[in-house]
Amino acid sequence: MDNSLKTGFMAVFAVSGSVVFLALQAHKYLLSNFMKKMELEFNNSTGSGKHEPKKKVRFADDVVDRTSEKAYGKKHLSRPAAAVSRPSNDETLEAMPENWQVMYKGILRHRNLRAYI
Repeated sequence: MDNSLKTGFMAVFAVSGSVVFLALQAHKYLLSNFMKKMELEFNNSTGSGKHEPKKKVRFADDVVDRTSEKAYGKKHLSRPAAAVSRPSNDETLEAMPENWQVMYKGILRHRNLRAYI
């Protein structure tokens, strides 16, 4: 009787150990799949997917390049922030160079589209 009791305990121990091992393996597999899905979803929502080409900025043909003007940068950077009055959006857009206007309008359009998603 003592021998059969030992055999029974060994069988219970082996079966329960196998069940625990299989449960851990299944948990590891399910967790890794879940993390991959979350990573893909996170990358797609932020737009930084691995397979997306890098976005390039394209300016209009009639944009004037003012980088050669030395006074342009000094004039705009030397104003103190407190002295600048806050104009409306239309006045702000008209004061910007054309390439900045295009980028600013694109940013606003993108924000509006993301608000509906």
